Amino acid sequence: MYYGWVGGYLNASRDASNSATQAESAARRAENATARLEDQLQRQALIIRSLLEMCSKKGLFDTDEFRELVTEIDLSDGRLDGRYKPMAGPRNCPNCGKVNGKTAMTCMYCQAMLPDRELM
Repeated sequence: MYYGWVGGYLNASRDASNSATQAESAARRAENATARLEDQLQRQALIIRSLLEMCSKKGLFDTDEFRELVTEIDLSDGRLDGRYKPMAGPRNCPNCGKVNGKTAMTCMYCQAMLPDRELM
């Protein structure tokens, strides 16, 4: 006697196992990416703090002047939200001339590298 449902059950079980393995791999990659980002943020915080201390010691500005400047730059995008979001626009590809999104790194049409955006 043929029990076709048994084969279907085994295939479903194998598919579920593969899905679980893929999910675990994706979770590990996400954890690794998060750890790298946290490391980069900590290094940037160290560098920024060191620069601020050096500027203060050399008398270039004091903490209050710096806070005023940070607030001014924060407001430059129209919102006082502790973030800097410059208004970037779409960019034309130097190779094919087509318009790409403001966050694109490569042309979505010809894959050419787009010119670097402004540093800040």
